[in-house]
Amino acid sequence: MIKVILLACTLIFLSACSTSTPKNDWQIQSVNAYESHQKHFLQNDDSLSNIDLKRAIKYAKQSSDLTTLATIYLSKCALHVSVLEEDSCQEYLSLEPLVKDDKLHSYYLFLQNNYNQNDIKNLPSKYRTFATYKLQKNYVAAQKEILASDDIISKMIMGSLMKDSLHVSAVKSIIYKASFYGYKKSVISWMEFYRTKTTDLKEKNIIEEKLKILKDSKR
Repeated sequence: MIKVILLACTLIFLSACSTSTPKNDWQIQSVNAYESHQKHFLQNDDSLSNIDLKRAIKYAKQSSDLTTLATIYLSKCALHVSVLEEDSCQEYLSLEPLVKDDKLHSYYLFLQNNYNQNDIKNLPSKYRTFATYKLQKNYVAAQKEILASDDIISKMIMGSLMKDSLHVSAVKSIIYKASFYGYKKSVISWMEFYRTKTTDLKEKNIIEEKLKILKDSKR
């Protein structure tokens, strides 16, 4: 039972638990498959991550309640945001009229940088303080929330949502944390971003050399 709860928390809002424990086999299977997709996606194993995602979607489509499927699509969108990829969450939006979940809707707006003060109360608790500071354009305080976050996926999502105002110290913190977990896709995307942020030519050259190695499967 404890494992099921943890898996449910991983699926909903990328580790921000806000729903009840899955009660049916299809939900458990869907959550398991999505957790595996998330891990393989961040590890840059696209082949396995695609297989896992298809499994998660297949199980989620076994019920007329489309909340789990909508959550999978929104979580997929959030993963893309976390690695600095543009994603308008169109798959989630196609289901939103059939689900009508205020928490999912507010999270979608948060990912699109289009939320307001009323939406913040519907966000997972780990994002609320950051979202408030960012809405106030208090980027120094918002960055402190990023640095203080222990959850790597949340850290990357928050960093991505204010990347234009992000100090290099926060970028380096994200790269360090992603490296610790072996999240190669995250490391590469954030190192590429770091290369555009740093003004230190020596540091820039080091980053470029590291990226060549990380991207070359033969080395």
